[in-house]
Parts: sequence; structure tokens; C-alpha cells
Amino acid sequence: MRDATSPPPCIRLAVAPGVPSPHLSALLARPRAEEPDVALTFFEVAGDVLLEGLRDGRYDAGMSLHGSSDPALKTQPLWIENMVVAMPTRFHLLDQAKITIADLQDYPIYRWQAEDCPLLDEKLASLMPLDQQNVQRVTSFEMVALWVAAGYGVGVSARSRIEHSHEWGIAMRPLADGPYEIVTYLQRPHAQTDSVFERFERRALEVAKTDTAQRVPR
Repeated sequence: MRDATSPPPCIRLAVAPGVPSPHLSALLARPRAEEPDVALTFFEVAGDVLLEGLRDGRYDAGMSLHGSSDPALKTQPLWIENMVVAMPTRFHLLDQAKITIADLQDYPIYRWQAEDCPLLDEKLASLMPLDQQNVQRVTSFEMVALWVAAGYGVGVSARSRIEHSHEWGIAMRPLADGPYEIVTYLQRPHAQTDSVFERFERRALEVAKTDTAQRVPR
């Protein structure tokens, strides 16, 4: 039992750009409902700042799209997102059930730079003409959705984000020549032994397990 004079338990969670928000919101709702006495402080930081902050004790846990080989940190993969194509609802490629990267080479392709997917970006670079700037880097998923909905090209982003953006006038098609995936990792110091952080990790794994079960075809 916690001493009445001791400060309430707190988790300082750092999150790097690009972590899929539907899964993250499901995770953050769990401790709020199950352990309301545990405060959760949220920090949005760049990936290098996140790792540095975990090492020096500024943050208790971090979530990003990059794993870490640092022996001082425990890195746990959580949920996997497929990258899919976003296109206007009247786009002619909607006649195809699946799209290849080659199908996109004649159109501007909008990519949010925080959703780092090296395999996808290597494939795009190999197919795009050197004298054309087909791949347009933008600063947020909202900008991807804006340009696609307005008919200026197509986008490639995480499935959950595009599924939640249909009200923008955006349709979705899977990529046939993948899989092109992004993985969210939970990182925390190995030296951490407090049960508060262990329970947070357990909840994160439960959310990931639920997501995996929903993606498995039946």
C-alpha cells in the first residue's frame, strides 16, 4: 500500500511522431479506467530525444516506430500497421482490388515523413524517374489527406489512419507487392522494476494482441 505522504505514482510517457493513434488511444484509456490514481504525463518528442530522455531519466517509457539496440533499454514490439494507398473516391485505380507501387509511378505520391518505412521508400525511389519529384514529403497525415482528397495525387500511409479518414472523401486500397509495414515499439529502462511500469507494459501487449487477432483472417 502506498504511504499517504508519498507522491502519487506517475508514468512519464514519451511518444515519437508517426505512432498510430487509434492503438495509442486504446492503450492510454486502459490505465485511466483501471488505475485512476496513476497519473500519466504525455510528451511528444523526436525519436532521438525520446531515447536520450529514457537514458537520463526524463521519461519512464517511450513509444516510437524505431527499435533500439541500446542494452540499457528494453525494447518490445507492439502492433504492426500495413501501409496502404489513399486515393480520391473517384480515382480510376479504384477499379483494382489491389495496387502495386508501379501503378503509382505516374502520380504525385504524398508521404508523411514520420511514418518511416524503409522498404516502401526504397521501392518508391527505385521506380520513380530521376528527373521527376513524384514523392512529396509532408509534415503530417492531415496534409496527406488534404492533398489526396483535393485530387492532387495519392498517398501511402498506415491503414488505421486512412480507415478513419473516409469523411475526407478518401478511399483505400491495399498494396499488392508488400507487405510494407511499420512497427510500434515500447521502450523503457531495463533497470526499472516498479510494478506500475510493468502493468503499463502488460496493457500495451494486450492492446497489441487484440489488434493482431483482429487482423488475422478467419
